[in-house]
Formats: sequence, structure tokens, C-alpha cells
Amino acid sequence: MLHALITQREGHNMYGKSTDVLEAAYTEFYESMGICLHPVSNFSQNYDYLFDNHYDLLIVTGGGTLHPRHYVTPHKAELQPRRDEKEEKLIMYCVENNIPVIGVCRGMQHINALFGGKISYSAPFRVPRPRGVDHMVKLVNSGRYIKINNFHSDCIYPENLSTMFYPIAVDEENDTIEAFVSPALSILAFQWHPERYFESEEGRLFSRHLIQDFLGIPRDDS
Repeated sequence: MLHALITQREGHNMYGKSTDVLEAAYTEFYESMGICLHPVSNFSQNYDYLFDNHYDLLIVTGGGTLHPRHYVTPHKAELQPRRDEKEEKLIMYCVENNIPVIGVCRGMQHINALFGGKISYSAPFRVPRPRGVDHMVKLVNSGRYIKINNFHSDCIYPENLSTMFYPIAVDEENDTIEAFVSPALSILAFQWHPERYFESEEGRLFSRHLIQDFLGIPRDDS
């Protein structure tokens, strides 16, 4: 079994108290591939302890907006400063120590920004992408098309993709990056959510197999 650190959203409960939030879908999805998740609290003051034990990968999750400095134009959305700080330290530590990193949605955007890229806030897509409605993307290497899920409004345009990364999938209609990779940095990132529901079985399996290939796990069709 592999062991993964996974970041969490900063949230608040019904009493206004700060909380860490992790969707159950992450646990269910990664455990189905034999990966045990170890959630990282945004509120722990002790960073060094995280690597007292060996971890095989880091998963940087989705949900929420990053600091305005990472965007092409400023925004005034709610921030998650503790999460941003924790994720940046974790990402850089893993890259420096050859630990694979998987970024999902916001996680993909954060990784791109940390390596010199930019994000477009609430992008005015030529072809609207309603949240929760799947759409087609083109796989760069094969020219094949698959249908993937959509739970975002911010995006990365090709001119704002860090030069450290290579596109895997693109939304041709809106000219946006939907997934990228860096073999040198051991980074794989999705704009969509592999752990959530897909209308298309092909899209679900492609996402699963891409992660398994990246981590050197035997493919399955479960």
C-alpha cells in the first residue's frame, strides 16, 4: 500500500470556528487504488513532523481561490492563507525530494502559479462550462477526445502555463489547459476531478489509468 499526504480546504463550521475540510470522495477514490491518505491540517504549527514518516506522494486538492498575486487580474474572493502556506511548503519539499505530486483543480492552479504560471479568474469562456456538466477535451499526444467533469470557473490559458509543464489535455473550444505533467518534477495535475462522478466511463477510466501509470501502479478497471 502507498501512503499519501493530502491537503485540505480551510472552512468554518456552523459556530464560525475554523475547520479542515476533505471530501469523502478523495478517500474512497484513492483507497480503491491501494493508497492510504494522511490529511494535513492547515492549523498545525508543526510542519517538520509531516516527514518524520515516509510518504509516497502528495495530493493537492481542489476548492476555493488562491491569493490574487497568482492571477492575471486581481480578485476579491475569500482566501485560505494557512492552506496556501502549507501547500507551498509541501509542494516544494516534494519536488526537492523527488516525491510525486498530484494536483486537482485548485491544486493544479497552485502548482502552476508556484512555478511561474498565472491563473485567469472567472474566465469568460467562449463556450460556457456549467458546473457539474461534463465536456469534451482533446488528449494532446493522441488527438483522441474524451469527456471529463467540470467543477471550476477559473482556468489556465496556454500562454499562462508555466514553462516547466507539458499539456496533456486541452479544451479546444475555450483554448484552456485541462491537465499537465512534468516528468522531471514528478508532477501530474488535472483541472477536472478524477475522484468525482463522470458521465462518461471512458473519462473516469482515463483519469484512473493516468494516475496509476504516473505512480507505477498496475492498471485496473474498477
